Amino acid sequence: MDNTFKPVLKASVWMICYNHEKYIAQAIESVLSQVTTFSFDLIIGEDCSTDNTRAICLSYQEKYPQIVKVLAHTTNVGIHKNLILTLNACKGQYVALLEGDDYWTDNHKLQKQVDFLDQHNDFVMCYQKTLQINETLGTEKITNENDHAETGMEEILSRGWFMRTGSIVFRNGILREFPSWYFDYNSTDYMLHILLAQHGKIGFLNETTSVYRRHEGGITKVFESEIITFWKKKLKMLDVIDEYLQFKYSDSIQILRDQLYHESFTVIMRRPRSLKDVTYLFQILPRLSFKRELGSVYMYFKRRLSLSHHRKKI
Repeated sequence: MDNTFKPVLKASVWMICYNHEKYIAQAIESVLSQVTTFSFDLIIGEDCSTDNTRAICLSYQEKYPQIVKVLAHTTNVGIHKNLILTLNACKGQYVALLEGDDYWTDNHKLQKQVDFLDQHNDFVMCYQKTLQINETLGTEKITNENDHAETGMEEILSRGWFMRTGSIVFRNGILREFPSWYFDYNSTDYMLHILLAQHGKIGFLNETTSVYRRHEGGITKVFESEIITFWKKKLKMLDVIDEYLQFKYSDSIQILRDQLYHESFTVIMRRPRSLKDVTYLFQILPRLSFKRELGSVYMYFKRRLSLSHHRKKI
C-alpha cells in the first residue's frame, strides 16, 4: 500500500445513490446500526435525485453529523464521476461498499471484515454471502454458497461478477487513480475487483450479512432492456482488460467470453426472436461451442414438449 496515504479513521462506507427514496433510509440505518470497536463514517454521494432521496440523506447528516457526510452535487455528475468523488472523500483505512438501494443485515458485519483484514496483511479485500432479492419476480437466493476462503485474479476473470457490492471491504489507498478505460463501461464494481486483485489476495467470509436488491429502477434492469448492446460492450471490456493485464490471464478471460456467448445464445433461443437477435446470433456463430449449444436447444424443446403435453392432459 502507498505509504503516503495516512488514514484518519478506521473505516469509511462508500455509498452512492440516485432516486433511492424508497430504500435509502434502510441503507443508512443498517450502517448506523454497526457495532464496532473503532470509528467509522458514511460518505454518501447524492447525485441530484429527482425524488426525496437528498432530503432523507441530509436529515441523517443533520442528526448524525459525526458519522454521515453527504456529497450533495449541484448538478448530476453521472455514476462514474459520483463513484470517484465519493471514494476520494473516504478517509478510512478501509472502505466498505454499500449502494443506496441495498442494506446490511448483520450489526457486526463491518467489525468482522475489518478484523479479518487487520489480521491478514496479504489480503487486499474480503467479501461475504448476500441475500439477493428480485422484487419483480418475488424470488430470493443466497449467493456465493460454495465459494472458498481465498480467491484472486484468475477466478475473478473467469467467473465474472460474483462478489456483490454490499458485501465488500477493501484497503484504502491502494487505488490512487483509475485507468482511462474504466469510465467507458458500466461494470464498475467488477472492474474494481480486478484492479484490487493486482495487489493481493481476496478473502471470503462464509456468512450472509447483506441484501442486494434487483428492482425496476435498478441499473441491472436497464441493462436487461438493451441486453444485446450490454453483451457486446461487456465483450469489448474483456478485450480491454486482457490488454491492460498484458495478456497474462488470457485463458481465464476466454472462459468468461465463452460463458457470455453461451448465455446470449440461450437467452435469445428462449424468447421470441427479432431481426436484431438473429443478426447477433449470426455474428457470434463462429464463437459458439456447437456441442454445448445443441444441448441447450435439446433441453429447450424438451421443456416445451413437456409443457405442451401437460396442458393437453389438463
